[in-house]
Amino acid sequence: MNKRGIASTAIAVMLVLSMLLAACSKNSNSASQDPSASAEPSKAAESSSSSEAPEEVVTLRLLVVETGTSWNTYPNSAVAEEIAKKIGVKIEYVEADETKFNVLLAGGDLPDIVRAEPVKYGKQLIEGDLIIPMDDMLEEHGKDITANVPALVKYSREEWSEGKNQLFFLAPQVQAEPSQVYPALTIGPTIRWDYYKEIGAPEMHTPDEVLDVLEQIVAKHPQTEDGKKIYGVSMWQDWGLWPYIFPFTYHTTETTNNSDLMARTLGDTQYKNILTEEESTYWTAMDFYNKANRRGLLDPDALTMKHNDYLAKATSGQIVLGPATWAMGDFNSKYANEGKGYVVLPIGKRAWNGGVNPLGWTNKSYSISKTSKHPEKAMEFLNYIFSYEGSRTMFSGIEGVHWEMVDGKPVIKDETYELKKAGGEAWNQTGIALDPNLIGIGASVFDPVTQTPVDLFKTPEALAKGITQVEKDFSEYYGGLHPGDVLGKLIEAGKLVDSDTPNKSLTTEQLITEGKIGLPTIPEDLLKVEAQVKELAARQAAKMILAKTDEEFEKYKKEAIKSFKDAGVDKFTEFYQKAYADRRAEIGALPAQFNK
Repeated sequence: MNKRGIASTAIAVMLVLSMLLAACSKNSNSASQDPSASAEPSKAAESSSSSEAPEEVVTLRLLVVETGTSWNTYPNSAVAEEIAKKIGVKIEYVEADETKFNVLLAGGDLPDIVRAEPVKYGKQLIEGDLIIPMDDMLEEHGKDITANVPALVKYSREEWSEGKNQLFFLAPQVQAEPSQVYPALTIGPTIRWDYYKEIGAPEMHTPDEVLDVLEQIVAKHPQTEDGKKIYGVSMWQDWGLWPYIFPFTYHTTETTNNSDLMARTLGDTQYKNILTEEESTYWTAMDFYNKANRRGLLDPDALTMKHNDYLAKATSGQIVLGPATWAMGDFNSKYANEGKGYVVLPIGKRAWNGGVNPLGWTNKSYSISKTSKHPEKAMEFLNYIFSYEGSRTMFSGIEGVHWEMVDGKPVIKDETYELKKAGGEAWNQTGIALDPNLIGIGASVFDPVTQTPVDLFKTPEALAKGITQVEKDFSEYYGGLHPGDVLGKLIEAGKLVDSDTPNKSLTTEQLITEGKIGLPTIPEDLLKVEAQVKELAARQAAKMILAKTDEEFEKYKKEAIKSFKDAGVDKFTEFYQKAYADRRAEIGALPAQFNK
């Protein structure tokens, strides 16, 4: 998923919109079920597959505000070559952290395509004349976009154009309905399953119980087979406050959205500040990492390590527990079919599953730079990733190579399952789902022509057939056919909740209203406050995590809270909560409140 954005990705308050649609037609995430989308298959949806092969191939550079991406590692993957064949485009990533990204924005000479959060960077990009509107190119080069994601286009013009009513941004992973099928979890407490099962897979529901399990595992496995030290847990520091938010959603049920400072607990209709609320993800993280460090379970590089370094340590088997399967490097692809590997445990309160993204993963939104020498090609590429054919290719591979038509339905080939199970370099070279942020349509959206999800690995048959030995062992242990089946049974039994759970108590009218709310646009002066407070939160975190006693921890905690307040955190919170409450009141939604 997101990956960074998977949790602050789509606009959370929009997720309930599709539940109304699901009540009318439970058709697994079809984009055509959006209220403003066409209900019939359009000719535009077939435009990519019917186009002739391009005469030349151009390379488009794509600026992303993240590090550790995989696309450039496999520039000639099968999927990349198919895109070049279809539309004459090769993609080259330009990675940047926030500091480098801001330097590039100040310089003005940007790569062809920019991937960034409209609410955060839209004003600078648009008023700085750094990106161009796409409207004039839509008719000729964007027919799949207008046909398949019209609600996104409309919202983008109205909310992400600085009052110009033009289309500057398109967010990927648009999905207007929840999936009927429970997939394997990819975010959550991600543990070495073989180690966990070896100690009896003891039940654990809280962070303290997780630490007890990690201590047992590290005691039995202090080193890797090649002599490297094994740590219970680690993290990386080049994704802002990410390590202090999303790894603990399973316990707090909170997720942030367009600000890392403001989180909403599942079931609430108001946001709270994670730095000033005692039971928030941030303070849960502080307590967890401090205890892990004092018990010798925390990797000493955790407070300085970058994401790429974390991936390398995970690949070498030095980390017992991570925050997501995609964060564990190539370990699973190398060893999962040998019975060694990582799975996300369905523990705690909330599973990272469900929900919908009618506006996509907004913090990964795409725009075309004014300095691009190939704006039409950039538009054609964006159109391709928002087509059913393009999304299916990027999720599932190439027709005739990785899947084939059987009785009018696209079906994954047996060889592809084997390739995926084997993992490693051969699988990575397919390019399949190499970067979900680069796919316009959500995995469970149905192609209206074939009536199958664009991600062919998301059919019930594929979920059961395409699992690794580790996943098979995990599923059988918990009495399921595949990991998603285990999850579904737990949710249906009321032992876990997911993003769809709160929607079940809403009426049809309430669902429609919730879908119209949106999120506050943060003014420039408060964006500066936010940036300062986030920097303080990261710096103060290191002091608290390294505290040697409870008394020292409490001392640093009080100092941290004071520094946040001195920097204006309360002013930021007051604005955000009032702006969000006003938005809810203006459209007659349920009042903004905390339900616990």
